[in-house]
Amino acid sequence: MFAALSSASRVWAVLTAKPRKEGPALTFLEKEGFEAYCPQLLNPRRSRAVQPLFPGYFFVWLSPLVELPVVRHFPCVSRALTFGDQVACVEPELVENWRAREGGRGYLTPEPPPAFQVGQQVRFKEGPFIGLEGTVIGNLPARERVRILLEHLGMVVPVEADRSVLE
Repeated sequence: MFAALSSASRVWAVLTAKPRKEGPALTFLEKEGFEAYCPQLLNPRRSRAVQPLFPGYFFVWLSPLVELPVVRHFPCVSRALTFGDQVACVEPELVENWRAREGGRGYLTPEPPPAFQVGQQVRFKEGPFIGLEGTVIGNLPARERVRILLEHLGMVVPVEADRSVLE
């Protein structure tokens, strides 16, 4: 979604932060009276660290014509994401959806891919077994993996794979 730089209507404009400065940029913007948002994502693989969903980017509720020229020069703000005479922005419903999914925690949690049913036929869509089919014999939800019986070269071999490489 884009908005004209000459528009006085408020939008969630996309701005870029200086490297790893999304947090300080949000703090400064909020002190100056702006509503700013940077969706955070919980990374369970890295000791439950929280990191920006879109590293280097954040959103500010502003008028491109009136407030964007001022915000561009704030500390920790690199620039507005513009294309010609338009600024990139996100739909207000999208920001509301992210905030609702945070559930008061201040961060989003990744939604695991759906579990496969035992006995279901699956096909590898990437990796060393691309194109091969197998039968699901179990789900390993803690590791987001699936155990599969793979028939290959006349042998039946049990293998484990990430759910994301299967269809």
